[in-house]
Amino acid sequence: MKKSLFFFLVSILLFSFSCLTPQYKQLIHFSSKELPTETQLILTMTGPVEFEEIKLENSPFILLDFQDKDVYSQEEEEILFDNGPIKKIKNVYSKEKGKDSRLLNFILIELTKELPYKISPNNGSLFITVQNSPPAQITQFDDADELKPSAGSDSFAQQQTEGYLIGPGEVLSIEVWRHPDISRDVIVNYRGEITLPPIKKQRIQGFSAPQLEEELAEALAEFLIDPIVFVTIKEYNSQRITVLGETTSGMYTLKRRTNLLEFLGEIGGPKETADISKTRLIKKSGTIHVYDLKKLLLNPQESQQVILEGGDTIYIPPLKHDKVFILGEVKNAKSIELKGKISLAEAIAEAGGFGVYAVQKSIIIIRGEVGSQKGILVDFQRFRKQEDFSQNIELEPGDIVYVPKSFVENVERFMRIMFNPILWALTYVTK
Repeated sequence: MKKSLFFFLVSILLFSFSCLTPQYKQLIHFSSKELPTETQLILTMTGPVEFEEIKLENSPFILLDFQDKDVYSQEEEEILFDNGPIKKIKNVYSKEKGKDSRLLNFILIELTKELPYKISPNNGSLFITVQNSPPAQITQFDDADELKPSAGSDSFAQQQTEGYLIGPGEVLSIEVWRHPDISRDVIVNYRGEITLPPIKKQRIQGFSAPQLEEELAEALAEFLIDPIVFVTIKEYNSQRITVLGETTSGMYTLKRRTNLLEFLGEIGGPKETADISKTRLIKKSGTIHVYDLKKLLLNPQESQQVILEGGDTIYIPPLKHDKVFILGEVKNAKSIELKGKISLAEAIAEAGGFGVYAVQKSIIIIRGEVGSQKGILVDFQRFRKQEDFSQNIELEPGDIVYVPKSFVENVERFMRIMFNPILWALTYVTK
């Protein structure tokens, strides 16, 4: 009788224990299926699981939260998937239940860019269906040999890649998961630093957004448990380039890794009057590269290697240099059609003569192709007062005559400082 009672009590205890023991689930594996318009990521489980999808604004991530759920996995912490729109998967394991615990905290699925998706639970699996990116289209020349943006291409101002390096003036949106008190927008100061309490000043210039996420997570780890950081560049202000000549001149900000053809396509391409065979890319270092845009178009492999960087200048010359240009302290800055020979004195007369503040003893004549141009210093007073005809130079097609307000002592220094502003002024004179 006592034995029977003992076994009865043991049975009740075992049954009660089994009711109290959590029913663990196991993530067995990931698999994918690529379809013409979408890609499916399949998470196979040993049974149905509950999860919460965390929405991240303007972010190419899908975040599935399993915290406080009993889901285990033996998968690696990071899996490079590289299948269609799915770039990689990060499994974040809980560290609160022991160092060797394989209890899933959440799964972070990184896409190549922000794309529409849906999540569908089905028995023991989760189906995540992501829309494929539309195929890229090639920029083409029309009959007039003019570069135009590809139909259906994304706006230049909206595109970005991991390769973009953050610099002074950028506005960053920093989101620390589950810490809205820390999350905020910050501006990178002129030293390339940000302040994100409780972190003191952090130097971040030269980091890409993914690198900065890791750097901030490491710094915040002193104050938080397993911080997860998301960085989005809201305003780009450091990677600027100058565009001049026979196209839409202006200052532009690079927001992704961009080659020369892509960029020109985005801003509307060269004008019909452009000599596209002599397009100049002047690097920040001073190195000059001359490209034939038509040849680049026919050689995609080469065109992909002509990458633009902050500080670059693009200049597209006109088809014919049959003009000279008079700028600066003259009464009527203008371009003059050449119908024969023309001297400096004749050109100044065409412009209405000197302005009130003109310094006639240091007129600069800029001669040569952009990137290889030189400055010639002319003392026009010697021509007027001493009849020194060597100072009344005969102008050549494409010459730019600049009459300054102050004395020019060093021509090379003048060219370094003033050449780009002069080209800007030239753009408005020739409109």
